[in-house]
Amino acid sequence: MSPRVAVARQLASYGAASVAMSLPWPLLLVLAWDQHGDGPHGPLVIGLVGAARMVPYVLLSWAVGSLGDRIRRERLLAATLVLRLVFLGLVAVAVSADQLALAVIAAALAIACGTPAYPTVAAAMPRLAGPAKRRATEVLVTIEVAAWVVGPALGGLLLLPVTRPYIPLIAVVLTVLAGALAWRVPLPGPVTDRRTREAVTSMFRTVRDTPVVLVALAAAGLINIATSMTAVVLLPLTQEAWGQGDGGFGLATALFGFGALGAPLLWWVRGSEGTRRQWGLAILGLAVAWVALSPVPAAALPILGLAGAVAVLVECAITETIQVGVADEHRAGVLGLADAVMVSCAMVGSFTAPLLAAALGARLTLLLVGVACLVAVVPGVLRGRRVSETAQILIRAEVGSYIGRRDTSTGCRTPAMSTSQVPAFSQSRVTGSPPPETMARPTAPPSVQP
Repeated sequence: MSPRVAVARQLASYGAASVAMSLPWPLLLVLAWDQHGDGPHGPLVIGLVGAARMVPYVLLSWAVGSLGDRIRRERLLAATLVLRLVFLGLVAVAVSADQLALAVIAAALAIACGTPAYPTVAAAMPRLAGPAKRRATEVLVTIEVAAWVVGPALGGLLLLPVTRPYIPLIAVVLTVLAGALAWRVPLPGPVTDRRTREAVTSMFRTVRDTPVVLVALAAAGLINIATSMTAVVLLPLTQEAWGQGDGGFGLATALFGFGALGAPLLWWVRGSEGTRRQWGLAILGLAVAWVALSPVPAAALPILGLAGAVAVLVECAITETIQVGVADEHRAGVLGLADAVMVSCAMVGSFTAPLLAAALGARLTLLLVGVACLVAVVPGVLRGRRVSETAQILIRAEVGSYIGRRDTSTGCRTPAMSTSQVPAFSQSRVTGSPPPETMARPTAPPSVQP
């Protein structure tokens, strides 16, 4: 099986399974509203049903992600698909029997069984995709982020009376399709004999001792706080500041959510993982601030789509940072930890956004979110300038020591370089390669005739 086919099948399988897990949740919320909406505990019940979708990620991702570093990854992924199929089948049975509590528990268990999937696939992607790992990682992260929106969106569209009874069954069929696509697709990775506690402890030590990973995790938390707060504050912004109804809020939310699907269009954003992360945070900060200051929705809606795409760009850069900065034996565990950080911060943002909007207003709250993203970029920019200045000083010193150096084999001295030759020399010192042929070379002294 060629690497391209293996990557395509694995990504299609992951997308189908992710949508399947998200599909039943709008139906479960509607059932909770129908059964408990008019009761004294209606809001609490609905809130618990909504939170049940996120809790497994927060509680388990940081721990079960290391399973992808201890067990053969294709076997682990197959086991998660089988367990998800079992629990989604139980959701179908519970919904048909009008057992809401059982259906919610089964749907949450399906998500819990799927928590090792993303760290496992993302950790295997560098070796599976080879030179195309960046592109494959971008598609994988786009699927992961978009599934949170596309799955519930499709579930909402299927709430029509004709299709509503078949929603759990469609989720089951999508999971079966995911298993068929992933069948016999290899997922390269290490296999160790360490116990889970030892693996998790070692993974945390690796994170603690790798500053670039700590920065990436901090950025992961910030980006999810910013996006979740933006999604929630859009409700008071559209209704109070823009004077739109529920339809305006739905349109703004759809553009912000489905904007994630446009992340591959940002392929032109070049540079290292850290550079792309900083650019993404800066663009997101400016986009959110623009939305906060927009007097009418027409000026803000396209920018919301851009913000959704840029958020995925940042998460792609974070994932690539972990792929590059962490050894394969800990990579799945660190990616699981990142998943837990993201979802936890999303919950924090969703909880604090209404409180800040009520106290400060929707516009000021969004403006603060944008400013926070911009402020987070400043340390990286200053650090980059310091590194650049230090590199220039070292290069000048190296060039100075190079000029006039005597070649011990020929007794020649190196002539001075022209201005155009210094960058080429500097690059040769950075890469460790010999100076280019175009650079001035030592000249031999004139031979002395006897």
